[in-house]
Amino acid sequence: MATWPGARYRPRRDRARDSLETGWRSRRGGRNGRRRVVLRAAAIAGIAVAALLLTGGVAMWVVLNGLTNPVHYDSLAEEIPGTRVNILVLGLDAPLDARLRARPEFDIHTATGSRTDTMMLVSVDPETTQVSVLSLPRDTRTIIAGRENYGYDKLGHAHAYGGPEMIVGTLTRLLNVPIHYYVRINSAGVARIIDLLGGVEIYVEKRMHYVDPYQDLVIDLQPGLQLLDGDKAVQYLRYRSDGSDIDRIERQQKFIRAFKEQLFQLGTISKLPSILDEVVDCVDTNMTAGEMLKYARLAAKLDGVDLETGTLPGEIATITDPGQDPRSYWVIDQDECARVIDLLIWGVDPEANASITVEVRNGTTMPGLAATFAGELERQGYDVIGIGDADTTDFVKTRIIDRSRDRDKLRCVSRAVLRYLPDAQLGRARPDEDGADFTIILGVDYASFVATSDGGQGSLP
Repeated sequence: MATWPGARYRPRRDRARDSLETGWRSRRGGRNGRRRVVLRAAAIAGIAVAALLLTGGVAMWVVLNGLTNPVHYDSLAEEIPGTRVNILVLGLDAPLDARLRARPEFDIHTATGSRTDTMMLVSVDPETTQVSVLSLPRDTRTIIAGRENYGYDKLGHAHAYGGPEMIVGTLTRLLNVPIHYYVRINSAGVARIIDLLGGVEIYVEKRMHYVDPYQDLVIDLQPGLQLLDGDKAVQYLRYRSDGSDIDRIERQQKFIRAFKEQLFQLGTISKLPSILDEVVDCVDTNMTAGEMLKYARLAAKLDGVDLETGTLPGEIATITDPGQDPRSYWVIDQDECARVIDLLIWGVDPEANASITVEVRNGTTMPGLAATFAGELERQGYDVIGIGDADTTDFVKTRIIDRSRDRDKLRCVSRAVLRYLPDAQLGRARPDEDGADFTIILGVDYASFVATSDGGQGSLP
């Protein structure tokens, strides 16, 4: 019995007929096909136009959003922690009695009438733990704060006239740096600290012998490498009969480096808390107990850190000021002083700064501000690529706009600004390939700084 073919089978003759019919329908529908092609092309073009319009709209929104939503600003000092802390260390001479004899036993906390035998400005960067020490010759010629009507005097006399507040005020104006804390110590305090540390090993470069009955001072040291106890260490630090105060400062800096090495020997650093308790009667400071402990802990992290030292640059000169007898002074070199302070106190690195581009805008009505501050930045090595006026003149606080997205660069620029403008503000914006890393818009705070600064003896811009 024959089986009927399945649905998929078709005789060859029928398939041929279907082909003819299909071809006929295709020719008949040619016009409609072309219309469909045209419509499809139009649809694709419409989609492309819509995409372009959408892209343009987004770009316009970004631009308008940037214009209508200004950069948000925060405190620069709070955003960039680690501002250097400056501590003034004062070694006091014993005050004199009525017979002009030294009184070695005196209360360091109420010391009055004592001149400073040694002065050092210690600058600490809490973030990098970098430490530098700037020695200040006691014969430095300056105007003492609060005694402007008396003319020039020696820096070492300031404490005798008005205590730590007067010498801090004098140095702040002389060097144009903030001094956050002071530490006063006498010879007994130094000797006690050295003894608690177990002595300091140092090479005594020559025979040192000196007797001063008025100061109850006897110095008697033999040359050579030796371990100095507290009393001998004080003798080494105070000896200067062989030359000027500058020669003694060089020995003091040598001793500080040796002291640092001793401090970080195994087991010594752990004694710091007990040392603080032991020397409280010999040391006076405006630090709180918590701040003292904080910096003692910071000191524990300084092992291996290079200690940078320097001396306020200048030269010895005999000068006769009006109404005074001739005096031997240490007269500072203004330009070299600015360079040393930049390096030791502010941590300025001109080579690193050369890769940072800055534009400066004046946001006040006081003319010339942008050029003044730009000159200071160029002195510190920055690449200033633009100077001009801001769009408005109503800026109260100076602002930094950071486009660098580079933390190290921001720290450098922040130091340059915060040294003059502690209330400056920081904002961040999108990077601009053709623009500066930073835009600084100067406010009324900088205009006030320029107006009140006397151009003095410090490193003013």
